[in-house]
Amino acid sequence: MHRLSGCTEKIIRKACNFNSKLLLFLNFLLIFSSILPAQDKFRVFPYLQNPDNDAITIIWFSEENSPGLLSWWEKGTGTKNHVNSTPEPAEALEYSLWEDTTFFAGQAPSAPFRHRVRIENLNPSSSYEYKVTQGTETFSSSFHTAPEGNAPVRFIVYGDSETEPESTGKFTTWVDPVNDSVRIYLTDQTLGYKNNLEVIRSREPDLVFIAGDLVETGGEQRDWDEFWRHNTGSSSELSLAGKIPLMAALGNHEYYEGSRLDGYNQPGSERAVKKFLTYFESPSNNSPVPEHEGRYYSLKYGPATFIVLDVCNNGPNKSGDDTNFYLLGENDQDGGKAPDFGPGSEQYLWLEERLREAQLHSMFTFLIFHHSPYSSGPHGYPPGEAENTDKQSGYPVRLLTPLFMQYGVDAVISAHDEMWERSAIMGTERRPDNSERSHLIHFYDVGQGGDGLREPEKALDNPNQQFLVHNDVPELWENGILKAGGKHYGHLEVDILPVDADSWQAILRPVYIFPLFNSASSEYSLYDRRIYNDEVSLTRYLSDLTVPVTDVLQDRPDKSVTSRCYPNPFSSEIELEYFLPESSHVTIKVFDLSGKVIRILEESNNDSGVLKVVWDGKNEAGNYAQDGLYIYRIETSSGLAETGKIIYLNSVLYH
Repeated sequence: MHRLSGCTEKIIRKACNFNSKLLLFLNFLLIFSSILPAQDKFRVFPYLQNPDNDAITIIWFSEENSPGLLSWWEKGTGTKNHVNSTPEPAEALEYSLWEDTTFFAGQAPSAPFRHRVRIENLNPSSSYEYKVTQGTETFSSSFHTAPEGNAPVRFIVYGDSETEPESTGKFTTWVDPVNDSVRIYLTDQTLGYKNNLEVIRSREPDLVFIAGDLVETGGEQRDWDEFWRHNTGSSSELSLAGKIPLMAALGNHEYYEGSRLDGYNQPGSERAVKKFLTYFESPSNNSPVPEHEGRYYSLKYGPATFIVLDVCNNGPNKSGDDTNFYLLGENDQDGGKAPDFGPGSEQYLWLEERLREAQLHSMFTFLIFHHSPYSSGPHGYPPGEAENTDKQSGYPVRLLTPLFMQYGVDAVISAHDEMWERSAIMGTERRPDNSERSHLIHFYDVGQGGDGLREPEKALDNPNQQFLVHNDVPELWENGILKAGGKHYGHLEVDILPVDADSWQAILRPVYIFPLFNSASSEYSLYDRRIYNDEVSLTRYLSDLTVPVTDVLQDRPDKSVTSRCYPNPFSSEIELEYFLPESSHVTIKVFDLSGKVIRILEESNNDSGVLKVVWDGKNEAGNYAQDGLYIYRIETSSGLAETGKIIYLNSVLYH
């Protein structure tokens, strides 16, 4: 053995001494950090659920098990309310072992903590602001409560967002309907979905519904992370779900744990659905089957009733009534829990009762679920495993059409086939007094939210089809630039507005996100909100309701002063013409539905006769009022009065 020199020995001794001190310092840091509280923050930013006219739910997820602070107050008041949340472990949101080893090198984040606060005793049709503080982060936004009775409502529906991290850089096949050439769509799925949500957010709807297939794979947590990254953002400016209640229907992808895991088989499918149920809170369906809670529900909102179904499975597995040959239904011997929807099932009986209530009390009834019963896409074939059949067919859902027809459903909005298609079925509605009348139901496939741009099946005919973008909107190209037409990402926008004292209209607009090109480089640069030429207008009457909703102008004053408005509804200006039987001082005011004065149109002495005044839609401050219903009132110094309705459709918003 060789003896080290004195110098070398000193160097080694010093090095060992330094390493020993370094090790002690690192151990100290480890011990010290362990006694410090972990930095808490949002895993998912706050979002709105389960809206009502006097209540709403706010949900968020945190990294750590520590309470958050929620504050809320009605706009225009200084009274603030505060409550600490109670975090609960969201064990269903754990990453799978496959995700952990594949994407996180065995260091995947642990399951987050769920915070849920139900705010009650709110005022109907009122605006509120709220703030949530969770650890080191703060989120601020606002919400609007549902109306107590009939009031203008805007809602939006889309389907098949199918989010996943891999959507970035994933381009959809784009088939030219003229020459069948196959191309790649202009934007990837992430950007297509992002642009779609930006348009939705700009329209400020009261509600947003997703008709199933929210994520690519229901059992993969990374896909849910991607979904909420898009929908909640990090601020009120970026968040859709933090400002607008986001309601959803289960699609087959929410039942799908993934090809890398257990697919559609038990217990994998239920593990996937538990993620959906952990994120979403809907009105209770009061089901005697606990596993059915949250899978289907009904929501009364102003003049409309929304009924959301789970039609992902029915009957025995691989039967002619089955929408998914791979999914175990509730009566499967292996313990499936996807509820049946056929006649006699618990969901069917619940549905019939909800339809009966809606026919009595609502101006409009909308059904929302995933599988389109009438389609020219691949899921329009009957169920089966042979040629010209489909293993995830929407065909079996047709058995619900007679029930929809009997109770006068206005529109059925679904997805699944990922194409813009509208079908129509004519039949007979049976009224509560047992009388009958002809009735038309519109069936929509709105599965263009972020994933699909599918073309129709050549061997499949849909005789009920009224409009199909692929066939009815040809593309117009000039010098390599798309100028008009084509099939694009989009959604269905619906406005429900009063027409007069007895009638209301629902206007259904098929919106699409048109890609704009830079004319110099022929490259995609921006997008434009456009509407396909298939707008549908439905008219319904308060007098048709067995139990009418109280109308704000039911108790009209003395009509010694008569008046009329033209055009009504209006978008730029409206002319109010009135007859004054005697000379008098006249005051004419425009009110919103809360009773607030929006504009004073007239305040002067006038001679008797026919007089006119014009309103340009602006308020007293010179700004354009919000679109909707307004009340005008004419009062004279002699005690005469006249009241009427004005419907304002802001040209900035509607054109």
